[in-house]
Amino acid sequence: MLIFPFSVFAQGKYSFNKTCQLAYNSMMRLKFEEGKKYLAEEKLNNPGNLMPYFIENYADFFSLAINENPSELVKSNENKERRLAKLSSGEKDSPWYLYTQAEVNLQWAFVHLKFEDYYTSFFEIKKAYAQLQENDKKFPSFIANKKSLGLIHSLIGTVPDSYKWAASFLGFSGTISQGMGELSEVMEYEKKNPFLFSAETNYIVAYLQMMILNSPQTSWKIVTAPNYPDYKTDLLANFVRGHMAIKNGYNDIAIENFNSAPKSEEYMKFYYIDYVAGMCKMNRLDADANIPLEKFIAEFKGQNYLKDAYQKIGWYYLLNHNDVKYKYYLNLCKIKGGELTDSDKQAKTEADFGVAPNPILLKVRLLQDGGYYDVALGLLVGKSTNDFLSIKDKIEFTYRAARIYHEKGDTEKAIHFYQSTIARGKNYPYYFAANAALQLGLIYEEKGLKDKALEYFHKCLDMENTDYKNSLDQKAKAGLSRLEKK
Repeated sequence: MLIFPFSVFAQGKYSFNKTCQLAYNSMMRLKFEEGKKYLAEEKLNNPGNLMPYFIENYADFFSLAINENPSELVKSNENKERRLAKLSSGEKDSPWYLYTQAEVNLQWAFVHLKFEDYYTSFFEIKKAYAQLQENDKKFPSFIANKKSLGLIHSLIGTVPDSYKWAASFLGFSGTISQGMGELSEVMEYEKKNPFLFSAETNYIVAYLQMMILNSPQTSWKIVTAPNYPDYKTDLLANFVRGHMAIKNGYNDIAIENFNSAPKSEEYMKFYYIDYVAGMCKMNRLDADANIPLEKFIAEFKGQNYLKDAYQKIGWYYLLNHNDVKYKYYLNLCKIKGGELTDSDKQAKTEADFGVAPNPILLKVRLLQDGGYYDVALGLLVGKSTNDFLSIKDKIEFTYRAARIYHEKGDTEKAIHFYQSTIARGKNYPYYFAANAALQLGLIYEEKGLKDKALEYFHKCLDMENTDYKNSLDQKAKAGLSRLEKK
C-alpha cells in the first residue's frame, strides 16, 4: 500500500503574511524584481501558500497595461491560466478564493482591452464580475470586494441608455452612484482600519472622480492627502499624481513631479512618463520639449499615443519655424502607432488633412492646456474671427476664448463664446463645437439648470465630430447619468 504525505492532498491556503505584504507593496511601487525576490522566499518557506500567485500577476498586469509590448504579451499570456489553476485549488471557504481569481481575470481583461482583444476582454470581465458578486454575497464584510465591484459598477453606469438592455441581458448592472458609494465605503473603512489595497483604491477613485464625475479637484485632494504614497520613491504614485496635476492645470507641478520620478534600475521602465513629461513641456513652450517626446518614440514598443507624440514633435518644430521637420514628423504620424485613443485619431486626422495649425492658435491651445490662462489670453487680445482665414481657425478662435474664460471663472463670457462656437462649428467634423456643448452642459449642471444641462449634453452626443469623439461622448453620458439621479 502506497502512503502519500498529507501535503499532497491538502488544499492550499491564502495567507497575506508579512512577506507577501512586502512583495505586494514592491509590485505596487513597480519594483518588480524586489517583489519577485520576496515571492520566491515565500514559495520556498511556505509552499502551501497560494497568495504569491495572486501577487505576481501584478507585475504582468502593470508591465503589459503600461508598456504594451506585444512580445511580452505572448510570453506572459500562459501565466494567467497557470495562476488561476493554482488559486482555484485553495480553500473554498476563504474570501480570498474567489477574490484572487476575480482580480486576475479583471487585470487580464484590462490588458486584453489595451491590446484591442475585445472578445477575450469581455469574457474575462464577465467572469470577474460574477465571481466578485458571488464572493460579496458569501462574505459581505470582506471590504476588498467593494473596491473592485465599485470600479465595475461605476464603469457600467457610463453605458448609454440605448445599450443598457444589452448590459442587463449579459448580466451586468450598476450605476455610477452605486459604484462610487461602494468605493466611498472602502475609503471610510481604511480611515479606521488597516487595508492592504489602500493605494489601489485611491488610484481608482482619483481616476473615476476625474473621468466620470468631472471633479479633478477631488482627484487632486486624493493624491496630495497625507496617506498618499511618497511620489518620489513610488513610481506608480508619481505617475498618478502627475496625471492629476495635468488635469487640474498645474503644469509646473506636473513637470516637477515627473522630474522627481524614481529612475533607479530597480523600477519598471515607464516610457509613458516621458510622453506626458514632454506634453507638459510643450504646454509651457519649453525649448527642450522635444527631448522626452523623442525619447518616448524611440523606446516605447506599444501602439497607443505614438501618433500623438509624433504630432506634438511636429508642432514643436513648427513653432520653431522648421516646416521641413514638421512635415517629416506628421508624415511619420500617418504610418506609426495605432488609432485606438482619441488623441491618436485626432493626430492622424491632422496629418491626413495636410494643413498645419495656425501658430498663434496652437500656442494658445498649448498654454491653455498647461493652465497658463493669462498668457494664452494675451495672445488673443485685440483679435476677432476676422483675423483668421480658414473656417477651422475661426471656430477654434471662439472655442479657445471660451475655454480660457471658463477656466478663469468668467462663465458669462465663456457661455457667449461657447454658443458662438456651436453656431459656427456644429456642422463641421472638428471637436470644438462638441466640446463647447459638453462644457455648457457642465456649466448649467453646476448652476442647477437641469433642463439646459440635459439639452447641451444631448447636443454633444448628437454631433458627428471625428476628433475626441469617444472621450467627449463618455463625459456627456456621465453627465446625463448624474442628472438622472437628481
